[in-house]
Formats: sequence, C-alpha cells, structure tokens
Amino acid sequence: MSKDKGTREYVAKRIEDGKSKNEIIRCLKRYVAREIYRVMKNPRPAPLTNDLRSIRLAMGLTKAMADAALGTWPTAISRIERGKCRDLQVISEYRVWLQKQSSKSN
Repeated sequence: MSKDKGTREYVAKRIEDGKSKNEIIRCLKRYVAREIYRVMKNPRPAPLTNDLRSIRLAMGLTKAMADAALGTWPTAISRIERGKCRDLQVISEYRVWLQKQSSKSN
C-alpha cells in the first residue's frame, strides 16, 4: 500500500469514500484475486528462448560471462535458455547483449 503508485491512488480514493484500513485491504485482496484469476484463465505464452543457448555457444561465450555482463544471478541465463524465465526485460537484454557480442566478433 505504500510502494506502488497505483495502489496509493486507490487507497486515497477509498479513504475519501470513508472506507477503513481493513476494508481497503479487503478490497485490494479482491482486486488481486480477480487479476490472478484472469491470468489463470488466459495465460500469456512464454517467450521462445530455445535459440539463445546455441547462439551463445556458437560464439564461445559462457553463462558466467553473460550473467556478469547483464548483472544477473548466476542461474538467470540458464533459466532463460531453458524457457523457465518469463522476465521479458532480462530476455530482451540478453538478446541485445548476444547481438553486440556477435557484432564485435565480426
């Protein structure tokens, strides 16, 4: 309730409506439950990442090099390459990094 801007605005609106803190929390829980249900009913497909490992290996790069360059945890690249990660930002950064490495070697 104190970190997210949208949630703070929602809480402020509910306070203006005369809701108590417990009522606001209950409303937020309902909102979260609806969002989770919506995602469960209509899951978004995981991005395809099965080509990244072969690209990395063809350039002779290690996972440790990629992790260090991207500032991620040591297992992050492995999870991306196996399709276990849905973090689109990290996947995008990884693709860009691989392209940069490819252009350096050419």
